[in-house]
Amino acid sequence: MSHSIFRKKGQSLYIDNWNPSAQKYVHVCYLCGRKGYSPAIEEDDFPTTLERKAIYKELTRILDSALELDSFGRCAECAKRQDGE
Repeated sequence: MSHSIFRKKGQSLYIDNWNPSAQKYVHVCYLCGRKGYSPAIEEDDFPTTLERKAIYKELTRILDSALELDSFGRCAECAKRQDGE
């Protein structure tokens, strides 16, 4: 039986238990809680090692899209609302 049956969307046995250092590529907006992966993993030079290829594959599988955060840890939508633009 696959471990994926026991996991919710956005959770991964690989990321949570086997390679917790990959958590640094998971971005979470501090205001709304939206989750996404770091845009850095989509660059051409990122998947150079076997470990990074596994991180890329797992993060793109469990998370919907890339999430760019500003220096305050806000997503673009929250920053736009908070700055009043």
